[in-house]
Amino acid sequence: MSRRTEPVEPRGLLLRTAEAGGLALRHYRLVVERGPDAKLAVVVEGPTTVGTSDQATVRLSDPTISGLHLELIPRADGVRVRDLGSRNGVFLNGTRVSELLVDRTAVLELGRSSVRLTAVDEALGAAPGAQRFEGAVGQSSGMQALFGLLERAAPSNSTVLLLGETGTGKSALARAVHLRSARRAKPFVTLDCGAVAPSLLESELFGHVRGAFTGAVSDRAGAFLAADGGTLFLDEIAELPRDLQPKLLRAVESLEIQRVGDERLQQVDVRLIAATNRDLQAEVKAGRFREDLYYRLAVIEARVPPLRERLDDLPLLAKAFMEELGHGDVDLSPALLARLTEYPWPGNVRELRNVVERVLTGAVDPLPSERVTKPDQDLTTLPFMDAKERMTQAFTRDYLEALLARHGGNLSAVARAASLPRPYLYRLAERYGLKLKG
Repeated sequence: MSRRTEPVEPRGLLLRTAEAGGLALRHYRLVVERGPDAKLAVVVEGPTTVGTSDQATVRLSDPTISGLHLELIPRADGVRVRDLGSRNGVFLNGTRVSELLVDRTAVLELGRSSVRLTAVDEALGAAPGAQRFEGAVGQSSGMQALFGLLERAAPSNSTVLLLGETGTGKSALARAVHLRSARRAKPFVTLDCGAVAPSLLESELFGHVRGAFTGAVSDRAGAFLAADGGTLFLDEIAELPRDLQPKLLRAVESLEIQRVGDERLQQVDVRLIAATNRDLQAEVKAGRFREDLYYRLAVIEARVPPLRERLDDLPLLAKAFMEELGHGDVDLSPALLARLTEYPWPGNVRELRNVVERVLTGAVDPLPSERVTKPDQDLTTLPFMDAKERMTQAFTRDYLEALLARHGGNLSAVARAASLPRPYLYRLAERYGLKLKG
């Protein structure tokens, strides 16, 4: 039999309730009401297959049920039920169905068995009053609600998907979830899917054996094995190549990985957290991201608000960065704080940290310039080609400085935003003395 229901920590999809500011976690429960497996109860956490085969997520013993009889895919608006070509079909109220969406509850007939599928909503209650969730800081209502959700999600092994713009603090929140879990003493491993060449990403994820490809001079464990017993944080998950997505899905569902060039499967015990700055549902609709992988990653889905939506947190964040930089006794002037609250913060919390660092180094104007480079009057005294070169240099520096501020100096993020190859961007940064990360 498959996983019987046990007392578990809240898990599911984040929902907004009718109550203002109310939050609830929705999960789905499958109970066998009639048949050889009566009273079997299962929490449906992600894409789930039901049947008599060893490959089925929920294995039943009724001989009138096919090996892979049906598939369940939980979503915020219900559970999508799909007949997988079963011998005896799936029936609802006496009518055979090939596919349907179950909103709240339904009883399905499978062979001589019947199963009840039910949505269960659990109110999260009041968000915690603490201004810190491990390394993450926030007192605004949006961040308090987010802390409340992640606090409840942390003790479980459910996958978490963090959605938010670049620089909003998704990596700090992922680490906070790890530190609040039973895995806190085990490894926390981060892999940025956008910072690794696509040809090397499979090896970075799953490892390889010596001789698996040119340059593989020794065995490599990979991120899954490095995180065994702990948490694996996959940043920029939307950058994962399409051909690698089914391999990641299998690893998440079976907790087995296969190193490149190795015939053996290896068991791993890993809790997965993923993050992206893209609209992953739009990526699914465009065919760039697998729907089944999305739903497997989004067992608990949380949106991280941009800094412009949580300006109440700005003084608290600035103070936290000053303490981190060893200047906890310094306060920002009211005039500077007023200016900071008027700035749009395209680089979010990461950009704020850079501004605080510039304040501490004595910068006269710590905010990035939003001016568009214009030719000085002196350029008209130069030959056209020389003046054009000066103008191009000034534009290039201003353009790259603005992108670096927005993306916190992250080489991969700036390269994607500018549509420039990483090596070329690196050479430009060296030429203009600009600081890069990663």
